Amino acid sequence: MISTITVNYKTADYLETLLDSLFQFHPVGSVEVIVVENGSGDDLSKLQMKFPQVKFVFSEKNLGFAGGCNLGAKSAIGDYLLLLNPDVVFVDDALVQIEKAMTENPDVGIGGISLKNLDGTQQACVWRFPTPVDQLLLLAKVPHLIPSIKPVLHWRMEDFDYTKSQDVDQVMGAFFCVRRDVYEKLSGLDDGFFLWYEEVDFAKRTKDAGYRVRYFANIQAKHKKGSSFERVATYQKQEMVRRSLRRYMRKHYGFGTWLLFTILNPLFVVFGYVAALIKPL
Repeated sequence: MISTITVNYKTADYLETLLDSLFQFHPVGSVEVIVVENGSGDDLSKLQMKFPQVKFVFSEKNLGFAGGCNLGAKSAIGDYLLLLNPDVVFVDDALVQIEKAMTENPDVGIGGISLKNLDGTQQACVWRFPTPVDQLLLLAKVPHLIPSIKPVLHWRMEDFDYTKSQDVDQVMGAFFCVRRDVYEKLSGLDDGFFLWYEEVDFAKRTKDAGYRVRYFANIQAKHKKGSSFERVATYQKQEMVRRSLRRYMRKHYGFGTWLLFTILNPLFVVFGYVAALIKPL
């Protein structure tokens, strides 16, 4: 069985659409569906009544995405854990398909799918692992001035062929299927990442442990992208990104790299405020 885990933070409207589409293509009892209300204050009583087959888990405080997923995973019974964003919309039985794909590829620790925008166009949903160079350029907003700068294009995998299934570094956390034994072996997501880079870190640790990360081109779903984040001011999101990135660099590139990102942080704050002025929401 596959267990889906969706963390809700002020996304009850998207959550209802997700659950409607999920059960349209997946019979009750064929999958386990878990929703974690992550201290957002949303009233989910209507959804509890409408979807009695869903297991609702409540946290009094916001644990962050990683903490919310780990809390949901404690209640899961499936052999596969699917971390699923509330702004995903199913168009077919993708859960059946991803479970079958993971079963047929036992050395794959994480599986991702082809995520489409709501209009059906392809969404960027795979990347290479971040490096100090491409992330420094990103935080300095260099791509705003030079969109074709090579290190950032390389990280974003602008040349990726989304029509072909293949091994990758990381898949988007919006639809992130993890083999349960891998999740437990790696002690779940690192909840030191409050938001952002937690799935990147987990994918890196998964590959370091000898498992593959696989993009399955023939499986798809629609994804709005950023439903929780669109309700947070730009400067706040920028600070979360910088904090999580420093943690990622400390874990995977060492103290010296972490120190560099820490020393440069005041400069990145300035760029963040400039971004907030340009895009206030």
